[in-house]
Amino acid sequence: MELRKLTADDYEACMALSEYAFQFTLSEEQLEKRRQEFAKHNVLGVYADGQVGAKLQIIPFQTYIQGRSFEMGGIAGVATWPEYRRKGWVAGLLRYALEEMNRNKQSVSFLHPFSFGFYRKYGWETYVEFKKYKLTTSMLPTKKQTPGTIKRGNPELPVLKQIYDEYAARYNGTLNRDDAWWSNSVYVKKGSQRAIYYNETGIPQGYIFYEVKEGKFTIGEMVHLNEEARQGLWTFIANHDSMIDEVTLQAPASDLLAFQLDNPRIQQEVVPYFMARIVSVEQFISQYPFASQDSPVQILLEVEDAYAPWNEGVWELNVALNGTASIWKKAETERHAQNDQQIRLTIQTLTAILMGYRRPVEMARIGRLEGPANAIEALEKAVPKRETYLLDFF
Repeated sequence: MELRKLTADDYEACMALSEYAFQFTLSEEQLEKRRQEFAKHNVLGVYADGQVGAKLQIIPFQTYIQGRSFEMGGIAGVATWPEYRRKGWVAGLLRYALEEMNRNKQSVSFLHPFSFGFYRKYGWETYVEFKKYKLTTSMLPTKKQTPGTIKRGNPELPVLKQIYDEYAARYNGTLNRDDAWWSNSVYVKKGSQRAIYYNETGIPQGYIFYEVKEGKFTIGEMVHLNEEARQGLWTFIANHDSMIDEVTLQAPASDLLAFQLDNPRIQQEVVPYFMARIVSVEQFISQYPFASQDSPVQILLEVEDAYAPWNEGVWELNVALNGTASIWKKAETERHAQNDQQIRLTIQTLTAILMGYRRPVEMARIGRLEGPANAIEALEKAVPKRETYLLDFF
């Protein structure tokens, strides 16, 4: 068995494994498009018996966290031929991937798990969920007259990006999309029909990607910057009532659609979605904007991370009045000097907290975090509150 980076010469072998493992078949055109993407990704594999026996790819992304853009490694395409499974090869690939992302300054990583429990063992943790709605036409929001206008068609990319970027930066864990991602993923997967809501001064405030087929209005993506745009887009949807029987969409977990309806008894499901992992505690926290403080804060974090040993140990976190952080690992001889003042937690717990998915006090209550009450309260005040969301898939 040999762990190594794969090259363009390994493309056909990798695609054969993906098609087998994920049970799909690509056309020649799709295979060629994937070949171009393959060249841009960091693909790692296990060679055995002269062939690729297992592989994964690291897709370079950027993600919004607390309004800033962080370098993120997206883990995808994890697959093993059945005859090589349960040999620990994926564990080896994940260790290798963490080392690669750490070298490449990708301080955080996301993935879509086939099993949350499996990836939790290697340091990833749930960071986002969404609401999935299904409404009949009789349950749709009441049509309202808004001062703006809807324009249906093929809006220019800069207009869509302007709306999306402002919206995405309000959440933690959304993708900072580049033009290629819009072209190769959003346009392809979200629906061929598009419409934009403009306010009365002509400024774009919301958009929708959708499909209308066989009586179903399927929303691939709906983004609105304010209540006026939300009402305008829902009125546009409701104007299809003679053509459709139902509407489906997804929204942030905190979405208030049901509360705003005359009949809130609609079908809704909360769906756990992606997992995240801090790759480098030092890199991540050094660029993380904490909340402004009344006085400087010092917190000791004892981090457990078996698969990324550079994170393991006691870290001294200092947060300035303006929320700027500095962090360094304490020497072995210093680690037990203030043991009673340390917060002890795993990399999974630290990730869930700093992504904004869970709060320190909440994690302490369920036994995922240990330490003195004053230190936990200081961390609670230091971490800004911001909801997580992700509109994409990879």
